[in-house]
Amino acid sequence: MTLKVFSRIALPAALSPGALLLAAALRTLGAEQDQAAQARDAAAVAASTNAAISPQSQADALHFVIAADRELAARTLAAAQAAARPGETLPSPCELLRRACESIQSNGAEFSYALRALHSPDPRNEPQTELEQKGLEFLARHPTGTYSGQELLGGRRYFTVIYPDLPATASCVDCHNRRPAPIPQQHKIGEILGGLVVRVPLEF
Repeated sequence: MTLKVFSRIALPAALSPGALLLAAALRTLGAEQDQAAQARDAAAVAASTNAAISPQSQADALHFVIAADRELAARTLAAAQAAARPGETLPSPCELLRRACESIQSNGAEFSYALRALHSPDPRNEPQTELEQKGLEFLARHPTGTYSGQELLGGRRYFTVIYPDLPATASCVDCHNRRPAPIPQQHKIGEILGGLVVRVPLEF
């Protein structure tokens, strides 16, 4: 059997019981101050982060995702249509985007988006507000720009941005030129077809 011998060490005067109690109290106070400082820093970061996410930044982020999804859907549909049987028709990319927006809205989304055109074959895609009308007219003159402003819709304020809508595939141009419209369309590859409208709420 092995016996462990523990040596008793005398505390120096600097670490007397009273000093230990004082040190413990100081450590507790320091920890509370650190926690308070961390809470203040976290609140400051949260405030600065929220302030940095402007309505414009929100709209830009949504547009980036929507445009990427739309391009992928258009290319996928074009390939599927090429392999479709005679007489078989598939929904257009514009129709799919409209259905997606309606589905998101029905699930309580606070933002919205839609395709709009000054002379659309589908009346549902024509300008619905004064800002949309002005924005599409602006894009017709400045196809590389964007148009934005605030709207009051249904008693609620929105920040609205209209981005140029470029055809994702040649089939998009063919579809717009082929369908009847009040004014015959002669779009070309690389020309805008209209605008993608993105709205984010300014009030919750």
